[in-house]
Parts: sequence; C-alpha cells; structure tokens
Amino acid sequence: MPTTYEPAEVPGWPAYAFVVQDSGRVAVSGPLLPAAEHPTRASAVDAVAAAAAGLGRPVRAQATERDGAVWHLVISPDGAVGELSVGARQGKAAKKRTAAGRTRRPDPGRAQPAPEPATAAPVAGATTPEALSEAVSRLDAQAAAGRADEAETLAAQLDEHAANALGLSHPDALLVREARARITGLAGDAVGGVLLYRDVAERWHYRGAYEQAEAVADRAQALWLEIADLATAIAAGVSVVRMRNQIPGEGGGAFAAAVEHQARLEAARDAGAGAAGPHRAAAR
Repeated sequence: MPTTYEPAEVPGWPAYAFVVQDSGRVAVSGPLLPAAEHPTRASAVDAVAAAAAGLGRPVRAQATERDGAVWHLVISPDGAVGELSVGARQGKAAKKRTAAGRTRRPDPGRAQPAPEPATAAPVAGATTPEALSEAVSRLDAQAAAGRADEAETLAAQLDEHAANALGLSHPDALLVREARARITGLAGDAVGGVLLYRDVAERWHYRGAYEQAEAVADRAQALWLEIADLATAIAAGVSVVRMRNQIPGEGGGAFAAAVEHQARLEAARDAGAGAAGPHRAAAR
C-alpha cells in the first residue's frame, strides 16, 4: 500500500504534473523543473524526486491516467511515491473506480497538468537556505537558457513563498527577492527589476547590513541606466534617487550621480516638450 499523506504534511508549493502522451512518453512540468518528456514512468518520477531532493522534502504531484482517472500524489526525495488523502483534492475530478467498485491504485506515470502554483495553498513549514539556493540556481539557469518570462513567473512565486515562510526582511528571503529582481530585468521589465532591487537594498539597510545594501543599490542604479525610454526612466528615477538618499554610496557619490542623471533626463524631457510647442502652434 502506498503511504498516505495528510494535506497539512506536504506544502502546496511546488506542485508537479505527469502527463501521458499518446506515444506512451510521460511529460513532466512544474516549478523549478524544466518541462520535458520522459521515456518511462520511472524516469518521470525520478525527475520530480530530484526537485524534491533540492527542496529537502516531499512535493505534491497530480497524475491523470489516459482514461481520465485523477490521482493526487506525493513524491519523496528518494523517489518513493505516496498518495495525498482525499481531502486535498479540492474540486478536482473524482477518481474513477473499477468494475468491482474498487478505487484504482495510483500510477505516477499517468497524468495531466497540476494546478498552477500561483493558486496553490500557502506554503507551510520551514524553508532551508540550501533549498532556496538550489531553487534560485534553477531559475537563473532557466533565464539564461532563454526562458526568462517563465523564470520570472516562477521567481515571483518563490519570492512569495520565501516571504510567507520566513518574513519579508529575512536574509534568505532577501536573496530570493534579489534573484527575482535580476530575472525580472532579464525578462525585459527593467522598471520592475529596479523597484525590486530598491526594496531589497532598503531592507538590507534597515537591517544594518550596509555592504549588502550598497551592492544591491548599485545593481538597481545600473539597471536604471539601461532604460532607454525617457518617460519610463524618469519614473523609475524617482525611486532610485529616494533609495540613494538613504544609501548614498561612498562619499555620497552614488547619490550625486543619481540626482545628476535624473536631472539630465528631466531636462531632455522639457527640451522635447519645448521643441514640440512651436509645431503644435503652427498646426493650428
């Protein structure tokens, strides 16, 4: 008999999916794990078990057989497959039964996509630095491989998970948020990255970790300087200048540089508006 877990024993994030293709191959997807097809059910389970090992605990997975039967499973770091108690199904399709009226045994190789992690139940339990570091490394690799948009979504989920489990200003949670800022910038949202970096820098500063605060503030300012659109850069600059007022850099040099750059941006905006004025007048 498979081990049965109560919902409270296994955090709701991350959740994985096993999907059996018509070819017999098994597609696996879920947070912190590259989507891939596996030739066997055992190798599909091994892939999720590796993710569980990175977190240092069992994880949830939803499996659906090709005939439509749905199972809510638990995959342990050692590859053992258990079953989540019925109370965790929460509106999913009921398990099909055999002709004799018995519930089918779960088959970890037969599946359909798991619930989106963003709507999963809040994560419970401790979060180890090792598990978070491993998760961040996987997200960085995903972004470097050209999947920055997907990595950005998962980084936001991991950020929320770490903040809920540890607190917004916990050092490990701040490292996760910094990774989210980095990935957000890579995904093309420079303003979002700047704001996240600023938040991390200010929280380090409030904790008295001044070296960390300066390093992250430097990253925020560097990303700000990459913003080409004038109006967008000016809007983001307000936050950067505010941050640098608290974290001015050695001798106040970083603060002065931020103020000067913001002034140049605003001057360019005003000059553009002035140049457009006569044209508008002539058009009347």
